[in-house]
Amino acid sequence: MYFMNPNVPARNQRNVSVISIAFPDQFLRRRVLITLLLLTALYFSVSAQTVTEVITDYSGYWKSAQSAINTVKPDNSHNMLAFTFNGTRYSTGVNDALLTTKGDHFTAGDYKALPVYQISGASSTDTKIGLGALYDGVHNGASNPRPVNSMNKYLTDGVKGLDLGTCVANLPAGDIMFAVTGLQAPLIGDGIPDLLITQTADPSSTQDRYEFADVNGNRVGNTVNINLGSLPSLGNWTADFYDVNTTPMTLASGFTQTDRPLRLWAADFSAFGINVSNIGQVAYFRIRLSGSSDVAFVAYNNKTFNVASTLPAKLSWFKGKAAAQQVTLTWQTVSEQQLDRFVIESSYDGQHFFTLDSVKATGFSNTTKNYSYTQRNPANGKLWYRLKQTDKNGNYEYSTIITVNSVNEKYTAIQAYPNPVSSRLTVKHEPATGQEQYSIRNMHGMPMLQQKPAAGSVQSSFNMQQLPTGTYLLVVSNGKEQFTEMLFKK
Repeated sequence: MYFMNPNVPARNQRNVSVISIAFPDQFLRRRVLITLLLLTALYFSVSAQTVTEVITDYSGYWKSAQSAINTVKPDNSHNMLAFTFNGTRYSTGVNDALLTTKGDHFTAGDYKALPVYQISGASSTDTKIGLGALYDGVHNGASNPRPVNSMNKYLTDGVKGLDLGTCVANLPAGDIMFAVTGLQAPLIGDGIPDLLITQTADPSSTQDRYEFADVNGNRVGNTVNINLGSLPSLGNWTADFYDVNTTPMTLASGFTQTDRPLRLWAADFSAFGINVSNIGQVAYFRIRLSGSSDVAFVAYNNKTFNVASTLPAKLSWFKGKAAAQQVTLTWQTVSEQQLDRFVIESSYDGQHFFTLDSVKATGFSNTTKNYSYTQRNPANGKLWYRLKQTDKNGNYEYSTIITVNSVNEKYTAIQAYPNPVSSRLTVKHEPATGQEQYSIRNMHGMPMLQQKPAAGSVQSSFNMQQLPTGTYLLVVSNGKEQFTEMLFKK
């Protein structure tokens, strides 16, 4: 037989088998039954619970809760700043200063997305990449080029991997494994959430199974079964759902600008039967997927986990220096494990990053290795850079972000105005050779508008009236060199 805690929603409970014992005394049987029920209620009250509030950096700041659903629906990338669990608001460490500015009282936390070790199931026609409707800069339809096709990418993207504006919908039925190590035994049962699970679309009523496993894949502790579809919603977001099985990914009719609910669930180690006797066996966190789960990320408490050994590289430093019409980036690793490459990413505002290039890594190393990359003809002004350290399985970790002040005198003759712009942008430039290409791109580097000026022309213009309000880039390229300037659309 099974007992359920009447004070905790069924979706947050696990089935607990109770051995039937024959007691000759009916009163004694009743006392044992009541005791077991009380113990079960106490156990579930400290184990797995739903998250009741979430705060992100969408449009600067966005808060929504079960009891106060925000009518604004995020339609782009946005990183989780805080969440409320069991009556306490915990920050993720993404931007505690902003929470303080907004007057949100919180317990300081440090949460990151778990690196994906393996997805065992094969994607089906239902498996989709969910992206905020304006993630690709196109208000109603597919972008060109299409977004990158990678399930691993969208399960660990954003600041600290905590982007709630991207997800994998209908993750393939089977197992998804996240590498973990170094669980801290003294923190078992402290009530502070150790794991945070996201559900960002429309799951079915089937259950997923959550558990820890050892290096051989054997379960450690017990399984927690959750029906994600029955969790209360925290708010809604607007997304496009691309077909992960096509390259480039396609956006089918009926999957554009669709609203979906956002749900989160959190748990302490104790919910999984992890204790001092078995905690040292844990090597993976595993979700046994039903085929209808929609995950943005699985986050862990960095104070209670240590995943350093699963990261592809350990950096000792990362630096940047500006010179005449170029920026040189240098970095050093002290160890590399299955590291494939460094992807160099840059930003003009410190929030939206795009890929510049990549540098091949050594791969396996326990000694120091030095790397460098030079960006020719960068934009004028303050630039942000980071490294995306990617291993051979597609897992990655971001470096710290550095800034460099660039001075590029070569393109001082180019003038773009008005800025901010509401309708038409005028670009004055030196006489064109006919080889240049001028484009307006979103902050992910995708072209929204583009043209080639006629040879000898000294002025070009763009009609930006149909573009959504936001930040864009003016990119001028002649096939060898490139100039970029940030624009603001009112």
